[in-house]
Amino acid sequence: MRPLAARISVMSGEGALSVFARAKELERKGRSIIHLELGEPDFHPATPVKEALKRALDEGKERYCPVLGVPALREAIAAYLKKTRNLDVSSANVVIAPGCKIALFMAMMALVDPGDEVLYPDPGFPGYESMTLGLGGIPVPFVLSERNHLQPDPDEIAAKITPRTKILITNSPGNPTGTVYTDAVQRRMAELAVKHDLLVLSDEIYARIIYGADYVSMMNYPGMDERTLIIDGFSKSFAMTGWRLG
Repeated sequence: MRPLAARISVMSGEGALSVFARAKELERKGRSIIHLELGEPDFHPATPVKEALKRALDEGKERYCPVLGVPALREAIAAYLKKTRNLDVSSANVVIAPGCKIALFMAMMALVDPGDEVLYPDPGFPGYESMTLGLGGIPVPFVLSERNHLQPDPDEIAAKITPRTKILITNSPGNPTGTVYTDAVQRRMAELAVKHDLLVLSDEIYARIIYGADYVSMMNYPGMDERTLIIDGFSKSFAMTGWRLG
């Protein structure tokens, strides 16, 4: 039998999903389980959302749509980014994907060539490293440490930038730490991105789950709108994890 592609050997799964599968197996056997493995909201989609889905099915709206997504949805997301993050994003620059993981992978497939270095937070979402390796890139972690209140250290990031560095991945609020990057940290990272002509993948899936302040996107900083790709979706803020929309 033909072997699998070599890239599979360097890509790892997400440990939390393995724990989740085991937990669901125990639930089927009657065990009561408290789920601490996945970022699953403890509420359900709002009634108008569920009613809209039912109505769409009744109206036969389950057919193919434009490859970038339903135009009305892309326009609504552009308006949502203006309302929640004060970003002027054209609907032409909004792409709908079957979940944020696929959106992230699509973005990295379009950007990462073999040998490109990708800076990413550690601890962080396992896919950052795995996707980079699978595409032939070189993952370069920057540490989120307790001594720094789990904030990225811009000086460490600056020291790890080389001529081969192409992408800086940011994630605020962070997974799994929950850390919201400070303005000073984000501003410095934005300055580094501009100085070294880096592309930024800003993972903002938890952007609406913050307390006491307005959310500031990496795209809000000077020079960042043309070099930032926002990864966001419906799973966390709208409790639509099984709908796979990003």
